[in-house]
Amino acid sequence: MVVLAVLVVAEGMALVYDDRKYALIGAAERDVTARYDEERREAEGRHHNDIAELQRRLEETQRQQASRGLTFSDQQTLVAALSPFPGQHLEINFVLGDPEAQQFANDFASIALQAGWNGTRVNEVAFTTNPIGVELFYREPPPDNLPPPALAALVDALMDLHILPARSVSIYEDLAPDVIRLVVGAKPARPELHSSLSPQEPPAIFTDRDAANGTANIDTPPGQ
Repeated sequence: MVVLAVLVVAEGMALVYDDRKYALIGAAERDVTARYDEERREAEGRHHNDIAELQRRLEETQRQQASRGLTFSDQQTLVAALSPFPGQHLEINFVLGDPEAQQFANDFASIALQAGWNGTRVNEVAFTTNPIGVELFYREPPPDNLPPPALAALVDALMDLHILPARSVSIYEDLAPDVIRLVVGAKPARPELHSSLSPQEPPAIFTDRDAANGTANIDTPPGQ
């Protein structure tokens, strides 16, 4: 009877041990499964973020590589704005070694030709500091004189098309009187960076010799 009692106790302890063992094994398996699921979710999240970042970079690269251009509507807007001032001389320069800027400059030359302006030749120029975007230059008019209405019309049209960031031009004293210079610089890295021109830091443009530079607001003559 003693031996039987010992066997019964031993069997009971074995059952308790087995139950405890299986409980521990089940808990460990659940732990492993939970960690695996968490790691899988983290990996999927990282993968999703990596794909999103690659897509963003691809779209940014495509925007940077895409050539600037004027839609048919943009061209018609410019031609309509410039046509009332036939004979206005326009000098068009683009940054040296930039085919994209050259093509954009050619677009402006075509528009000037359609509007009856003079000087539709496009010049390739080496700048000491390459400009960004599109900039306008004009010789400072005599005191109490306003710039020609053709310049104000061009500035307004370029602003309406979001090509110029502000209603202002750079003053360039070496320009002949009544000549407007349009400079097509490198394509901005972001669309909102239309131009390197700013009233606080006008672009330094040098060709054969130093020139006085600055910025000036463009006032529309009365009646314009």
